[in-house]
Parts: sequence; C-alpha cells; structure tokens
Amino acid sequence: MSRPPYRPDIVLVPAWVAEHPETVERLNGLLAEAGFGRPLSPPAAPAPPAVELVELPVQGDPVALTRALARASRRLAGRSDADVPECLPDYECMAATVEDDARSEGSLYPYFRASGCKSGHGTVAWLPAPDYVMLPKPLRRPASQFPAGRPVVALLDTGVREHDWLVETDGEPYWEEAQGWTPLRTIPAVAGQESRGEEADQPDFGSHWGHGTFLAGLIRLEAPDARILSLRVMSDAGRVSDVNAAHALNWLADRVSEGHRVDVVLTAFGRPRVGEDEEMEPVREALKRLADRGVPVVASAGNGGTDSPVYPAAFAADPTLTVVSVGACASPTARAPYSNHGVWVRQWHEGTNVVSIMPLSTAPVTVLGAYAYWSGTSFAAARYAGRLAQGLVPASVRLPD
Repeated sequence: MSRPPYRPDIVLVPAWVAEHPETVERLNGLLAEAGFGRPLSPPAAPAPPAVELVELPVQGDPVALTRALARASRRLAGRSDADVPECLPDYECMAATVEDDARSEGSLYPYFRASGCKSGHGTVAWLPAPDYVMLPKPLRRPASQFPAGRPVVALLDTGVREHDWLVETDGEPYWEEAQGWTPLRTIPAVAGQESRGEEADQPDFGSHWGHGTFLAGLIRLEAPDARILSLRVMSDAGRVSDVNAAHALNWLADRVSEGHRVDVVLTAFGRPRVGEDEEMEPVREALKRLADRGVPVVASAGNGGTDSPVYPAAFAADPTLTVVSVGACASPTARAPYSNHGVWVRQWHEGTNVVSIMPLSTAPVTVLGAYAYWSGTSFAAARYAGRLAQGLVPASVRLPD
C-alpha cells in the first residue's frame, strides 16, 4: 500500500474560523513565540452552509506543525474565553484491493473523471463474472425468530447500491443507509473532485466503483441472517479521509450508547503511520470507544506484500482495542503474495478472485450479470466480518421447513 496522500499546504479547522480570522492571528502569534514563524493564513473563502471543516492554508509541513499547533491551541484556550480551533492535517486511507499500486489509466468514457489505480483489467479494478460462478443465495430466517433484532454489520465504504441478492422475499431489507450520518469532509473533497456527480448520487466510475456493493454481497453470503448499516466514507477512487473515518467510528459508538445494535464494524481501508503518534490518535480514540462497548472492528491488512503495519488493522496489536486484522490467504496454509503480513495480522481468509455482486446498472455503465471477480484483503475482511455476525445468531434459530 502506497504512502497515504495528504495536502502538505493545508490543515483542517472548524468552519467558524472562516468568520473569525483574528483567531488565526492569535495562533500565529503563539507559533511565532515558539520559533515557527507565522505559518497560518486565513481561510481563502467563507465556509458553505452545513460544512463543518474548512481548509486553512499553511506554510510548511502540517505534520511537523501538529504538536506545535496543539500546544498553541491549549495556550490560547488558557488566555481567552473564546472558542479555540483544533488544527489537524488530514490523511487519506485507501481501500485494500490488489490494484491499489498498479498503473493509472484514463477512462474510456471521457465524461467520467475515472482516474485511479488500475491493473490489466482495463478501466476498472474488477473483472465481470458470469452468474453461474456465484454461489447460491443462502436462505434467510424470518424476522420473527429475532425478537432482539438481527446482528448488524456497519459497513464503512463507498455505499451500497441495489442488487437482487440484497432484496429479501419477506420485504425486510438486508441493508439500510445510516440515517443521521454525514461526513465531516464531503466525499468529493476527499477525492479531489467537484461535488456535482457525487452529490447527485452518480458514479465516479473510479477504480473502486461498486466496492461497497461487492462487500455487501460477501457479507450476505456469509451472514444471511444479519443486516448491513451502510456509512459512505469512501470515494469511488477508494479514498477515505482520516477525519471521516474517526467521525464514522464515533457516530457508531454513540449509536450503541443510545441502545441501537451494532455488532461488527468493517473497515476495508488503511494506511501506514507517517508522523508522530498524535496523528493516529483521533482514530484510535474512536476505536477505543467501540472497544469499551464491546464492538469488534474488522480491518483489512492491505496489499503491499509487506510486514510494515497498516492502520487501523495494525491496532489489532493493542490489547485495549477490539480490532481484528485480516489478511488474504491463497490456500489454507499459504498467504496471498500481495497480502500484508506480520505479527499484527491476526486472521486469514480467502481474498483472491473472490466473486460477489456489483450494482445492477448505473447509466451509462451496465455490468452484465451484475457479478464480478475481485482480489484483495478487503474481501477477506468482509468474509470474516460476515462470519462473525452470523456467529451471533442463536443456536435455537432454525430455517423454515
């Protein structure tokens, strides 16, 4: 997995800072006292309505400035009764498929912004599959046998689109969009795109278009009696903002505290550590909140073929957390050569040439048969998450005669 990209010329601050440039000047004064000069500039433009974070231009590497900014914010808070912003750099995780480090190509469709990492598959990272290679759809037990509700898998990914495999005969949906969840950074902003297509719910047709639907099919295969709660944190190019990942995990922890079911969380993305420990702290704190509520987080190990830790999967080595890192195996006794490995990878499952569902049709793109082959630790993690969820079904629950 490649080094995570981040903007070396910005930090993220609360949107209200755009209306209070004097706060930036106060922070600059404290940074100048500490020998960092005056690296911050006021926001370039007012924040649009409903936007919670804005980009603050900075001279110098925001990673190197992170600790200094934190100290300056604490000092400013001690000197003033006014609100003090938290300034942080934002990193991007990537979805774990074997195409992540392959060459980039443009789309055959010039009106799509379809850059992204591709392999020999052409303009997409998956290969269409005929319907006869897909396993039969497992039967689902009726809702009446689940008085406490079905096990819930929270899927943090590109979102889920319609497919026959996700339609149940009893009328109870297999998946639902999380109501009340809104990313702090818009998905187009994370992807470096204009917002027109994504806000209209149209595909970018990037390298990871359909990724969330593909994962949902694998979960349905392994856990027919569960249901999916979908949180869109990922662009169709496979990018996930650290800020959005932490926000989604915290949102789920709050949901559990409010009495809603969240039994398993799936994060099929990751990145290596770059700077100081503080850079990982927002995600780690969110994972700790889920651990305190007994919720396991299944994380893909990544596809760099290395033992270098990738997060959040490498948090599996932290005994205070409930992270389960999953690598891809080529056979019961051998790992897939692309899969990351090391003592921090705790589980191994099938991830190569996996078959699952794709969105039925999203004009002008139609997937014939709506099935595909795909490879990567994302899919090993999805299968394991599904098995965890299905394992929560009481033994007394039986299939109908």
